[in-house]
Amino acid sequence: MSNSLSGKKIHIVSTVNGQVNEGMRNVATHIAKALEKDNEVRYSGLKNLASIIKNSFSCDVTMVFARANKLVYRLCRLISLFSRNLWIVCVQKPDNDFTALAGRHPLKANYLTLSENDLAGINPGNGCRKETFNVGIKADKFSPVDKKRQNELKVKYGFDPYRILVIHVGHCSAGRGLEDFAAITDADRMVVASGMFENAETVKTLNEAGVKIHNGYMEHVEEIYQMADVYLFPTRSAEFVISVPLSVMEALSCGVPVIGYRDFSNLSDIPAEDGAVSLIDDKSGLNAAVTRAAAKKCDKSYLKVSRTWEQVASDVLNIVGRN
Repeated sequence: MSNSLSGKKIHIVSTVNGQVNEGMRNVATHIAKALEKDNEVRYSGLKNLASIIKNSFSCDVTMVFARANKLVYRLCRLISLFSRNLWIVCVQKPDNDFTALAGRHPLKANYLTLSENDLAGINPGNGCRKETFNVGIKADKFSPVDKKRQNELKVKYGFDPYRILVIHVGHCSAGRGLEDFAAITDADRMVVASGMFENAETVKTLNEAGVKIHNGYMEHVEEIYQMADVYLFPTRSAEFVISVPLSVMEALSCGVPVIGYRDFSNLSDIPAEDGAVSLIDDKSGLNAAVTRAAAKKCDKSYLKVSRTWEQVASDVLNIVGRN
């Protein structure tokens, strides 16, 4: 990586633990691991104040990967006393408490965001900046397969190769809208759930509707995308997902068309080929949308632009290392 921070000390404040089973953690883990190749990366948990203070003081840059809320605002006020280059990484829109506090008393901190709109209500302190960055994709892993391989995978996982398969990869949590899978009656359905933030009522609804659920980590999750005909992203509110859902990017990278709701406007910002993402108004249109989308299953990636995590990490370093 060629930038002014290469070979320096970088401090990551997050819940990075080697797992990539949650959106914020996924972004933080991939970027941090890529940064380790050319830099000394130190880690602090969000609740480890002693480590946070020590590393913020001794490192060239501190990056906080966490949902921007009241507690994170207070934490960043503390960090700003010790860090000469503090960045708050927002992969989701800050909540109202953070925005209100930052409005009354701007933090001496910079912001990195996936979406400019997410930080519309944030004004950094004097001399600080707001910058955007992209998510990465492992395109060699999340890659399309031909029809023969798709059918083999369907059989492997217990599905009829001649029926449409609709999938989702994420959490069975309240607010994600997964209950809408029950409205799909003309296709097989599968949800790969992380096991985190699980909502009992959501799981009950899916089970009663005959939706196949895989719970927990799946080593070769790319096979689920590759065998799918359609990816359903039923979440309507940015409150429950990161601003550029990684699962949608992974599905598109595998040549799988995506269905979502117009309420979640960020889907329109993903750099996908025309027609790859279909937006509908409500679940009453799901069956028809699934049939239309399934005809677009492709043996090429639907992403117009994809960057590796190494490239994303390099982009981030160039940003945070620029005066």
